Amino acid sequence: MLSIRKLQHLLNHQRGQGMVEMALLMCFAVAVVVGVNWDSFKESMGIPYLRMAKRVGMNTSTTNPVDISAYATMPTSELRQIDNAERIAADKATMTALGEFLLTLNKSDIANLFPGTKESRWTGTDGSGKPGVALFDYCIENAGDNGEALKVKLRHNDAGYLSNQQAIQWLQGNYDKNTEPYKGNKSEIVSNRFFYSNDAIDPRPQAHLTKGEQSATLWAAFTFDSGGDVTSVKLSMSRSYQENGNSGAWKRTNCEGLTDVVVSK
Repeated sequence: MLSIRKLQHLLNHQRGQGMVEMALLMCFAVAVVVGVNWDSFKESMGIPYLRMAKRVGMNTSTTNPVDISAYATMPTSELRQIDNAERIAADKATMTALGEFLLTLNKSDIANLFPGTKESRWTGTDGSGKPGVALFDYCIENAGDNGEALKVKLRHNDAGYLSNQQAIQWLQGNYDKNTEPYKGNKSEIVSNRFFYSNDAIDPRPQAHLTKGEQSATLWAAFTFDSGGDVTSVKLSMSRSYQENGNSGAWKRTNCEGLTDVVVSK
């Protein structure tokens, strides 16, 4: 079990760090209260947590982490057997690590990454009801159950979307702000997921909507200082459904635990 002495050492080591680090330490405090083993805690969070912990200078070398990459390809029915709270935590850690990278951008970078968009879209204040600019958009074509292959369709990126492949690189921790506008095929299919919690993997439309096209979208809304540098980024994941088939209006709901994840300087 994580001892009070170890927690105190971590707190002393991290003194003066930002809110992201403090959030991690709060997790450790919870681990102490509920008696969670430190090694098991790291295993449940997996690679995204460890990447974020490493980014803020935290020692995570007490054991080798469990590789949760299997979550990306296992059938949905098997993935759902893993506690959803653990999968939400892994997704949120990935989003937070991405947010730490996005803090290094400025308005010029964002204009290059999202050509054709206005600053009001970057800040989520354009009146469209969308929570910022879309980083990544996909839908589950096949859940991978009953012996069938998992299929995830990377949706067509209209103006305002980052390149799908660039977004994937970011989600995997390979950060590079140099990219070209999206020119890919609307029907591009991949055989792995990028998020693992229930709302992010569910291919079904809402019960009150006629079955139609559905997707999951990762959004970012930025704030800037007077020099144009990003000072905070709010990340949200939502599910969207096209009512009454492909000709209907789009409806949007928030993904549990993955809304308004704020990372700031």
